[in-house]
Amino acid sequence: MPRFYDFFAGAGLAGLGLGPRWQCVWANDVDEAKRQVYAANFGEEHFVCGDVAGIQASQLPVPVDMAWASFPCQDLSLAGWRRGISADRSGTFWAFWRIMRDLMETGGRPPVIVIENVAGLLYGDSFIGFCEALTALNMQFGALLIDAKHFLPQSRPRVFVVCVDSRVDCSGFVAEEPAGLWAPKSLLAAHGLLGEEGRRLWRWWSLPCPSAKPQPVNRLIERDPGGVEWHTREQTARLLAMMNERNRAKVDSALAGGKRHVGFLYKRMRDGVQRAEVRFDGISGCLRTPAGGSSRQTVVEVDNKRIRTRLLAPREAARLMGAPDSFILSGRYNHAYKAMGDGVAVPAVRWLSEQLLLPLTEHVQSVFSEAAQEEDAGAVKDKFRKSSERRAAEWRASVPFASAREPKPPRSQG
Repeated sequence: MPRFYDFFAGAGLAGLGLGPRWQCVWANDVDEAKRQVYAANFGEEHFVCGDVAGIQASQLPVPVDMAWASFPCQDLSLAGWRRGISADRSGTFWAFWRIMRDLMETGGRPPVIVIENVAGLLYGDSFIGFCEALTALNMQFGALLIDAKHFLPQSRPRVFVVCVDSRVDCSGFVAEEPAGLWAPKSLLAAHGLLGEEGRRLWRWWSLPCPSAKPQPVNRLIERDPGGVEWHTREQTARLLAMMNERNRAKVDSALAGGKRHVGFLYKRMRDGVQRAEVRFDGISGCLRTPAGGSSRQTVVEVDNKRIRTRLLAPREAARLMGAPDSFILSGRYNHAYKAMGDGVAVPAVRWLSEQLLLPLTEHVQSVFSEAAQEEDAGAVKDKFRKSSERRAAEWRASVPFASAREPKPPRSQG
């Protein structure tokens, strides 16, 4: 069974997606409320709660087959004004990178690294510096933009960067050209900005398209859930009054339909005025948290000529992330909602694991097993360590902030 680290683990949704064929031997997050949810579902003997900047490579168990890192997205998102990968919260990537570099220099760097984040990672200098950092770890790498809407009734595009030890022949797992579904224009544009070394190490990972359709959102949203109350008529009327003509027309169309319609309402600033915008297309907008700079989702139910509104219930948020109803949530609304809103879509991770990560990891294991039989393992480690130290030193010298800056403690690592 392959072993992995789960950096910025949150409530453990990445591990839930990877499933029982993987063993998590070390997990970390700075948020105590998320730690409690993680512990309730997976145990806490391998969980370290604290700022990743204070973690030393020597504290991690070795060897492992993969490191998973869903580092904070706030500074890469639109809500965070895309301040970039060197800002306080998303800058925690460099603390993770430092740990991987230190493990590399002692021969313990995992041969597979997966990094997940928002699509904002692809924009500007952040992505270029990010890829340069991966080359300094002696990794070949490629990105996939996977939207949860292919597995769940939620629009949630996320970048998954899969990195593999550069010594491994991965030709059986890559395509000559980028796959359309997982490589939209934004990813192609980001790839076009890479330098010669980044392009040489880039891989277009081959991942099939899912055929099954997501479960209808009406089945996930309850008529009378626990943990939330329906708004009063006055509260609902105020929300409706905040809509422009186009959005109010969507509500009227649902009323005319004569059956139960479930939609989602979001508050947005438009031309300096707060507006309520609604969708009835069967898909939830991207689940977020107030800490991310966006309002919580409001459920709009149109049923039998009646309009009702309320906040999304924590259990419904978990369902929209693909967590089963058996998944234990915090008793406090805000803690449960944040644990889900800061997580990764479970079935998207499961698909990536089954279609790429598991077979790729098995291939890597076989490659290194054969190499160890052909050459003394100590000589292999020493040769790789010297090469890695040289590459890391060259990269740190070319990017001054990578060696000089240790991230400040983040407000959140979700």
